[in-house]
Amino acid sequence: MVALSFAAAAVVGLGAVEAGAISLDLPVRGTGKQCLVPDAAQNLAAQQVTMEPLAPATVAGGCLSYPGSGTLSPNLTGGDMPIQGGVRFTGAGHTLDLTNLVIHTRLGEGYDSADVSQDGAPATNIHLFHFPVAANLVSFTPTTVDTRNIPLSLTAPAVAAFTNAFGASPVAAGDTMFTFDGHAEITNTPGVPTLP
Repeated sequence: MVALSFAAAAVVGLGAVEAGAISLDLPVRGTGKQCLVPDAAQNLAAQQVTMEPLAPATVAGGCLSYPGSGTLSPNLTGGDMPIQGGVRFTGAGHTLDLTNLVIHTRLGEGYDSADVSQDGAPATNIHLFHFPVAANLVSFTPTTVDTRNIPLSLTAPAVAAFTNAFGASPVAAGDTMFTFDGHAEITNTPGVPTLP
């Protein structure tokens, strides 16, 4: 979910890109935190389903935190960002693992994909969440981007995965399960220009 921050860099750099000042992919790194919304937290608690981190992610107070790194596309309008770690939901004698999470960001829209495995079965890759990408959801400098309160809406395939594992989903398809905050830095490496 770190990559949510990265799309906002488009506002900073489009002029430079159009002028040809930036032609190489920009390396980025950062951290993200997604917190259960109250309805989702209450529903999981009622089902006696817990949320546990898969390293190097951590969980505290209903929030999942993790690092991520990758690159921004040359035109700064999006990118695909793999997330390090994952999350396991456990309850009613079952587990649901979400691993190999990837943030797919485009201006105006985005989605998270993940490998989903119930009870250690072979994983299936699904679209997990959808989220908006808009300038009013970010703040930025020429080298950093921060996002606040990005709603992560659960998809129908994710609802089906939760229902299969636990008998019910924490929220309905299209409803917000988490909100996301992220911070990303455009790293300075040899041969890669920084934004002016």
